[in-house]
Amino acid sequence: MRTIALPRAHLQIFSRIKGNFIPYLLTGFLLFLIIIPLARLVLSSFQLGHPAIPEGWTLQNYLTAYSMPLFYQALGTTVVISAIGTLLTVAISVAFAWLIERTDMPLRNLAWALILIPMAIPGVLFALGWALLLAPKTGVLNLMLRSAFDFFGIQFTEGPLNIYSVGGLIFLDGLRGVTTVFLMVVGAFRMMDPTMEEAARVAKANGRRAFFQVTLPALMPAILSASIYSFISSMESFEGPLAIGLPGGIFVLSTLIYFTTRLQAPLDYGLGAVFGVIYMMMMLVLLAGYRRIVRYSERYSTITGKGFRPRVVSIGKWRYPALGMFVVYFLVTVGAPFVILLWASFLPSYRVPSEEALSLLTLNNYLQIFSMPRVGAIVWNTLVLMVLSATATMLLAFFVSWVIVRTELSGRGALDAVTFFPHAVPGIVIALALMMAYLSPPLKYLGVYGTIWILGMGFIVSYIAFATRLMNSSIIQVQKELEQAAYVCGATPTRTLLAVTLPLIFPAFAAGWIWVAVHVLRGFSIPLMLSSKNNQVFAVFLWDFWDRGMVSMASALGVLLIVVLIPLTLIMRRFIVKVSAQER
Repeated sequence: MRTIALPRAHLQIFSRIKGNFIPYLLTGFLLFLIIIPLARLVLSSFQLGHPAIPEGWTLQNYLTAYSMPLFYQALGTTVVISAIGTLLTVAISVAFAWLIERTDMPLRNLAWALILIPMAIPGVLFALGWALLLAPKTGVLNLMLRSAFDFFGIQFTEGPLNIYSVGGLIFLDGLRGVTTVFLMVVGAFRMMDPTMEEAARVAKANGRRAFFQVTLPALMPAILSASIYSFISSMESFEGPLAIGLPGGIFVLSTLIYFTTRLQAPLDYGLGAVFGVIYMMMMLVLLAGYRRIVRYSERYSTITGKGFRPRVVSIGKWRYPALGMFVVYFLVTVGAPFVILLWASFLPSYRVPSEEALSLLTLNNYLQIFSMPRVGAIVWNTLVLMVLSATATMLLAFFVSWVIVRTELSGRGALDAVTFFPHAVPGIVIALALMMAYLSPPLKYLGVYGTIWILGMGFIVSYIAFATRLMNSSIIQVQKELEQAAYVCGATPTRTLLAVTLPLIFPAFAAGWIWVAVHVLRGFSIPLMLSSKNNQVFAVFLWDFWDRGMVSMASALGVLLIVVLIPLTLIMRRFIVKVSAQER
């Protein structure tokens, strides 16, 4: 093919951005959005009193925190739940990634689609569903187990299982992270060169030996990075510990912050800030380890660049048991909690399933929801927040990633670090930092606190790290020559980005937009910390009913939320498939 040489001026086109104010504007905006609230959080940890009227500088908050037995208990519980939960998550995720991508398990394509559905069930609803199933006295499954044990002459007054325990929190945590880790490792299984496994079989290694001695070691860097990511996510967990841990008297770091700044009397913002700073420092150490492992894993590529189709491994008589394992997982993560919430939503007040309760089924809860005057405003707040947060996050990530990938700006490394930094900050700490910043002068005069805008800022900060990683990898795959050709034709940088680059990476952009939108809809920690009567959203509205003991109304709201989230999740899967096809 004949190539056309572009003028030198156009080959140097990307150096023009050095004189453009946009990169500096982006950096300033991100510093304002991310760094200033976190800096305010650190300062508040050295102050007593309300953030709006601080009482001077002191180390008393740190002395109080480090002398509290509850702090060490919460810290230990957080680490134990996260560590064991991560082991469970990774084991399930890796097993399903291998079964779906590399074996002849039946209905693999359907399993690939269904494994995303748990993302449509918010963590708070997953916890509430299992609270109804495994409550010590009234849990449906516990009642069934007690009846079974009675048949054998073994009697329990309650239980035998108790979701309000550390074991219950590990169970919830281990299952909730499977979808994310699966998505992180499934690509590695798909793109691994099968010649390594074939060589093992030539050497007369059986399937199990080849898997454990060849496949797993080859993919270990990817699995290890996904494991650390999963551990970070588990450390940030809030919904389960709030709904399950607090009623059982179990604190983790996230619920300790919430209790200190929102529940206890009097509220102690300074002490809560100390817990937030300690929490953030721990997560930064984990994030540094994660980035180190990701860089290390890049040295061990198993994708050769040769055209190949991954070899499907026959698992013989284990094909249907493997499918059965997936069905059990799906029933536990989606089927059981959704069915019990659906059941509760049709009752005037919650009762365990029985013939008598069947006669009480009604649609009144749903009719009451749609007749509430507040519902319209809450739904509007939620939809506006979802659309604006997802759009702002992805557009900001798109422009930031273009600057990072395409320009020679000297500070682009710092820009990249600033956008990745929030990944180390749990949602509860982001919310606390924003609260401290916008309750304190001078930012309190902007009047942002108590509005929907502060919720949007919280979600943008929370998800900008994911969005920029996605955009970075997508823009890298677009050849510079396409943008250079647009410049040669007289297009401005902005028009080139919007008319050339964005359409080429649109599947990734759309997948990211839906991912952010889904997480905003199901988001809980940021709205709960920053909500007021003027900016309440659907998830907080739902929690208010549960917190007041109105289980049936909370369940009806939860069912409606799940019904909205499932189609969005399936649409996101279609874009993920398109992105994967482009990367091949």
